[in-house]
Amino acid sequence: MANILSDYSTHNSETQKLLNLCGTLNLLPPIHQKLVAEIVLLRLFSLYENFIASVTLKLVCGATYADGSRPALLAHARSSQSARALLQNHLRTRPRYTLMWSKASEIKENVRHAIDPTDNLIKVVDRNGSFIDELRRVRNRIAHNNTQARANYRDVVRRHYGAYLNHVTPGMLLLNSRTNPTLIEQYIRMERIFVKDIVKV
Repeated sequence: MANILSDYSTHNSETQKLLNLCGTLNLLPPIHQKLVAEIVLLRLFSLYENFIASVTLKLVCGATYADGSRPALLAHARSSQSARALLQNHLRTRPRYTLMWSKASEIKENVRHAIDPTDNLIKVVDRNGSFIDELRRVRNRIAHNNTQARANYRDVVRRHYGAYLNHVTPGMLLLNSRTNPTLIEQYIRMERIFVKDIVKV
């Protein structure tokens, strides 16, 4: 049977490495600190997406939560491959060819016909929707830096500075000296709590 604790263990280990790296940023020149902080954010978001996708597919295959409870499934699959096909096609008039995991709304749409809305996964995703969205906006500003990404990022800057400041790059935001710990460390710790709640450790 699929086991989600292995995903949790791997994720915990990898995010701890990111926290350890953040603890050494002050040894670097300021310009490198900002660059590394941005790379850490990209890595964190990748870990998040890989985790939520893998755990969701395993739950659809009948994996239990860490506390032994079973997910409230509306449909069941026998393998990760069949679980992916189920999420893409089951009860859909048009297939969902690409399963996206970067927004709470996308996750819920992925599992709409497979996992009951009262299940723990959905509840935790709902509670953390704003956090996931903020992480995504910063990630997209770093990764894409197109017009839409810049517009969405402005809202994050306003949230943390009270106004949009054009000179605040993602690296500056993540290492803002006005917050202690830094925002990048806060993001990592919040994401670790999110993952812990998903698994029900």
